[in-house]
Amino acid sequence: MKFIEQNAWQFLSVKLPVLGAFLLLVLIPGLQWAVDFKLIPVEYHAYVTGGVMVFLSWLGKKWYQPTLHHPLGFVAVTAGHSNSDPGAVNGKIKESELVTNFRNAVAFYLREAGLATKTDGTNSRNDPLSSALKLIKGSSIAVEFHMNAAASKQANGIETIALPRDKKLAQDLSAAVATALGSRLRGDNGWIDQSKSARGSLAYINAGGLIVELGFISNEAELAAFQARYWIAAKAVAKVLIEYEKGA
Repeated sequence: MKFIEQNAWQFLSVKLPVLGAFLLLVLIPGLQWAVDFKLIPVEYHAYVTGGVMVFLSWLGKKWYQPTLHHPLGFVAVTAGHSNSDPGAVNGKIKESELVTNFRNAVAFYLREAGLATKTDGTNSRNDPLSSALKLIKGSSIAVEFHMNAAASKQANGIETIALPRDKKLAQDLSAAVATALGSRLRGDNGWIDQSKSARGSLAYINAGGLIVELGFISNEAELAAFQARYWIAAKAVAKVLIEYEKGA
């Protein structure tokens, strides 16, 4: 979503009266001629010129301008896996629960900023992927959160998987999380091209969304940093999304 720029000149209600004023500079001599020959009563001269301006202003407001009257979308924020699918696990800590908390935090900051936001569940509820996919339709941007896992306890870093068209947004999201958590960026400055991902083709991305991997749940240091600072990271992610929505 991109907010309409508040530039008065883009509105017909401004353009038409300006055009009318220019035309009246040409027409006024003719109107004076009509007054001189008593075709228009002198007291009506001001009404004619003023009426033209009022009519053009009214017409500009009523004239439908498709480029200025498009429906605004919403931000879809979803959590990976579900209440019945824990995803990656580190002891008793489940990926699905961590990303649900992160989703809620991001949604909080987005709504606080006045953005229309939809999530795949509220509080501790994390609906299945099918519900998340439905939210993408009609959204201006859709982001889902996951955590990576690896056999190596040393694997670490932040990445966002997305299509090439969303490369810049993916990099910005990853950078926001990495900075907040003190981690590093994986892939191309935080962007992973889905076509080059070992995960193959992901339904969420094919539908138009982005998947942010918030670090490695299998890395004890990265997990601890996430648990301690996820609200800070969520605020940073929300800031990126808000700026994206406003076209900043």
